[in-house]
Amino acid sequence: LPRAENGGEITLSTDVLHKIWIVSYAASGNRRCFGGDFYETDLSSPQWKSRPPITDVGDGSYLVELKVDEEFAGNYTFKVILLYSNFRGLEHQPDPWALTKEMLTVQIRFTTSRKRNPHLATCTSHDFMSATTWSGKWTRTKFNESCQLDKEGRYRCLGEHEECDDSQCIGNLESLESNGWVYSAHCKFRIWNAADAWKCLDGKKLFFWGDSNHQDTIRNLMNFVLGLNQEYIERIFVANVTNPSNPAQNFSLVSIFNGHADPNQNLMGLGSLYVPAYRDLVKNEFFRGRAPDAVIINSGIHDGHAWKKVHHFAAAVQTASAFWRSLLENKSSTRVVIRNTITLAAIKRSDPSNPQKIEVFNSILSNEFQKQLHSLENQLMFVDDYDMTFPWHYDFCCSDGGHYGIKPALAPWFDRVGHFYFVDVMLAHVLLTAIC
Repeated sequence: LPRAENGGEITLSTDVLHKIWIVSYAASGNRRCFGGDFYETDLSSPQWKSRPPITDVGDGSYLVELKVDEEFAGNYTFKVILLYSNFRGLEHQPDPWALTKEMLTVQIRFTTSRKRNPHLATCTSHDFMSATTWSGKWTRTKFNESCQLDKEGRYRCLGEHEECDDSQCIGNLESLESNGWVYSAHCKFRIWNAADAWKCLDGKKLFFWGDSNHQDTIRNLMNFVLGLNQEYIERIFVANVTNPSNPAQNFSLVSIFNGHADPNQNLMGLGSLYVPAYRDLVKNEFFRGRAPDAVIINSGIHDGHAWKKVHHFAAAVQTASAFWRSLLENKSSTRVVIRNTITLAAIKRSDPSNPQKIEVFNSILSNEFQKQLHSLENQLMFVDDYDMTFPWHYDFCCSDGGHYGIKPALAPWFDRVGHFYFVDVMLAHVLLTAIC
């Protein structure tokens, strides 16, 4: 890093990729010669939040990459937090090893450079075909500093017709109810209006298989995008959904919880597929009526508790991917979306499904499904919800620790009243682009 100027601030240029090395040392003062330390990185300002990508080189050094877009020049705080050392986050019970130690806090002033990068292209389904992890950011150019929760616990902060800035997204920004925050990655996402979303989903069958975050995403899709008023989504949910404004438009929706073979229990994860009755349930609902047009898959939170070793999880992923390959054989028109598992937040960072373990589990699952389902060619998609949630995982502002889309309410929420839910609403729009 360059030397700090007066006030302890350093200066970097916008639109330039800055590479910074973190080097780990043991308590003895000797440099560590192997990897496995899990550093959380955070780059924040009132208009920007991101996880600068970090690469474990394997020799005790870690490469961090910082880049800020020119239009977001300004003052930032860059933090590095050591959550686990020595791969301890992969332990079955990692809590005793959780450090949560702030190693570095630097004030950075990003100044405008002469270089100007072109605006991001709008995402299409082709932008989801790689299992490569995303390095996105949350940004905002419009926000209401005096915005308060309304009587429903919702953040209706901007004008009803407030549109995205072209550099960030396409569509109505206020529909996210985020007070201006929006996520972008290697492309900018479309914020769908109800008419276009219904046109996309009309006649389709959607099949969700994953943890309880799917329940929130489905409800948020129905309420915030499609204009419905769905109170609750059961862990096993099968429904025909009709557009109240145009009864000729409808789609079918199936959601099956995979945290346990018994929907009233938890912490079994992919082991649920070892139960014959559960496999039959998934298979029967998959083929009921007809095969789905889109399948959205995730797993990880319950697996962090279920499997004592990483290689046990890897074996379960092989079983799961083979099972789904058997269902998808000769189903060339079915689109499959692998949705990376979220980053657990606040005190859950020391959970058996902590961020270090989930990052590894996401990689294992994505790579194995990509291998098993290679015959799907252009129908296999990947959505990195781990990257989307990571910048918000340090406290309870946007989640209860394990869910980012809990229904808004004007009610006590940890150290405050009410909570933000826009992170999962954003996911619903991203999934629509992958599906449609």
